Amino acid sequence: MGEVSYEIAIIGGGPGGYSAALRAAELGLKTVVIEKDKIGGICLHHGCIPTTSLLQCAKVLETVNRSDKFGIKVEGISYDWQAIQKAKSVSVNRLFMGLNTLFKQRKVEVIKGTAAFDEPGSVRVENNTGSHTLLTDNIIIATGSSPRAIPEFQGNPNMAMDTNQVLEINKVPKSITIVGGGAYGVEFATLFKTFGSEVSIIERAAHLLPRDDHEVAKYLERSFAKRGISIYTNTKIQAAVQTNAGAQIEIENQSTGEVKTITSDKVLVTAGRIANLDNIDIETLGLRTKYGFIDTDSDMRTNIKGVFAAGDVTFNPQYANFAFSEGIHAVEIIAGMDPPTLNLKQIPIYTFGSPELAKVGYTEDEAKQAGFEIETVGLPLQAVPRSAIDKESIGFAKIVSIKGGPIIGVHLIGPDVVNLISEAMLITNWEATAEDVAQFLHPHPSFAESIGETVLKLAGKPLHSL
Repeated sequence: MGEVSYEIAIIGGGPGGYSAALRAAELGLKTVVIEKDKIGGICLHHGCIPTTSLLQCAKVLETVNRSDKFGIKVEGISYDWQAIQKAKSVSVNRLFMGLNTLFKQRKVEVIKGTAAFDEPGSVRVENNTGSHTLLTDNIIIATGSSPRAIPEFQGNPNMAMDTNQVLEINKVPKSITIVGGGAYGVEFATLFKTFGSEVSIIERAAHLLPRDDHEVAKYLERSFAKRGISIYTNTKIQAAVQTNAGAQIEIENQSTGEVKTITSDKVLVTAGRIANLDNIDIETLGLRTKYGFIDTDSDMRTNIKGVFAAGDVTFNPQYANFAFSEGIHAVEIIAGMDPPTLNLKQIPIYTFGSPELAKVGYTEDEAKQAGFEIETVGLPLQAVPRSAIDKESIGFAKIVSIKGGPIIGVHLIGPDVVNLISEAMLITNWEATAEDVAQFLHPHPSFAESIGETVLKLAGKPLHSL
C-alpha cells in the first residue's frame, strides 16, 4: 500500500468518528477511518449499549417484582445471569452488524490498525501488513477515552474492576462497592441492587451526580437510600486492601473526619476517564490540551490548522450524543458549510437506571454563576395522574427560567424521563418562555405531563398541582 490521499482521515471509529465518517460520505468527501478494534467504539461494545441492555433486563425484573401492585401474582421469580449476558451480546451484535452495513452502503473506507501522527497532513498506520502513510487535508481525532485508574487500587489490579470489565462479570456479587458517584456509578448501583447485591457508593463530591442540579441529585440519594443503597458522599478513600473475601476499603468523611471500613466481594471503579492520546505526539504538534483532553473551539477545531477532534477525547461531556453532534459538525465545517453554532450546553445529558435522570441547559447554580436573574419551580411527579396509574412514588421535575424570559434549564428524575428530555431540548434551544409552552397541553394521562404541569406552574396557572 503506497501513499494514498484523502480529504479527511478519521482516527477512531466510535460515535464521534463514525458519525463524522457517515456524514462525510453523504457529502461526497473522500474519507478514511482508522480503527484498531471494531467500528462502534467503546459505546457500542463496552459502554452505553451493553450497559443499557443490562439495565433493561433489570427494569423487566423490577416490573415483575412489583406486579402485585397491579393485582398480578407471579410466583417463583428468578433470573439467569448467563441468559441476561447473552441478551446483552445479541443487542450489541445486532447493532454492530447494522453499523457495518451502513458503512458498506455508504462506501466508507475503513483501515484496521493503529494510527499515529506528529504533523498535520499525514497519518501513519501500523497493522499486520506493515506501516503505511496516508496523506490527508484534514484529520479528525476521535480516539475516545479509557477508564481512569485511582492510586489506591493500582498496586493490585485484581482488586477492582473498571467499567469495561464489569460488563463481562460472570455472576452477580453478593456485595459491591462502587467508587465514583457519577453517571456510571449510579447506573451500576441500580443494576446490581436490582439483582440482589448489597451496594455501597463512594463519592468525593458533596452529592451524587455532582454535575447535576443539587436538588435533583438529593432526590436521587433519598430514592437510593430507600432501596437500601449505602451512600458515602463528601468521602475519600484512605486505603484499600484485598482479602480472601474481596476487598476492605477504609474511607474518611471529609467534613467530620469520621473513618469507616467497607468490606465487599467486588469493587467497581467509575471515577472518571482519561483521553486516549498515546499515539498522538502532542508535544511535537503543539496540540493544546485541557486537563489531559484535547481543547477545541465551538467548531471542533484544535489549535493546529487542519486538525479537528470529536467525542470523549475532547474536553466536553462524555456522552454519545455529544460525540455524534461534534463529529457531524466537524465534517460540515471541513466541507465549507455554515452549520448552526454547536451549543453543547443545550444537548441533553442523561443517566439510565431506576430512577432515570435527564437534563438539558443550566442547573440552578450554573444559572446564578452565569449572572442570570432566575426563577425556578419544582413539581413532584406524584402530581401527574399517570403516577397513580403506574403506582410510581418516585419522580421530580424542575425548571430554571430567566425571570420574565426564556426557560434555560429542565431537570427530570423518574420513570422513562430520558424519553421526555427531547421536548425540553427544543424548549431551551428555541428560547421558549413558560407562557409559550403552557398553551400546548400534553397527552393525558402520561408522564409527558411532568414537563407540561411544571411549565403551567411556572406560568402561574397550575392545573393538577398547587
